[in-house]
Amino acid sequence: MATKDTPDSPGHGADASDTTDSTSAEVAELQADIERTRADLADTVDQLAAKLDVKTRVRTSVAETKDEAAARLRKLRDQSTDDQGKPTPRTLGLGGGALAAVLAVVVLALWRRNNTPRRTTIRKR
Repeated sequence: MATKDTPDSPGHGADASDTTDSTSAEVAELQADIERTRADLADTVDQLAAKLDVKTRVRTSVAETKDEAAARLRKLRDQSTDDQGKPTPRTLGLGGGALAAVLAVVVLALWRRNNTPRRTTIRKR
């Protein structure tokens, strides 16, 4: 029967180093897991802080919208002009049509204003 003083008992010899190695490996694994959890938590806090920062979100949204509008304007300008920067026939046609429509609305408004019957009021004395 082995006693605590013999080399075959747990805590002595080869078994002691195996136990120490497995314990230190478990501790290292736990520490690595804690560090991963801390990093994940820090990322989550940063994301929540970014969502709560309305001023920055609005500025970002305005900047993105401004960039999109500038890109669309460049695209429309490229489509409406030829290589020399002159308006294409299609653009001239659309511009002329729009001008004719505006002119028609103005003429109609002036004509209606001049041709509507006027109400006259009779004063009692």
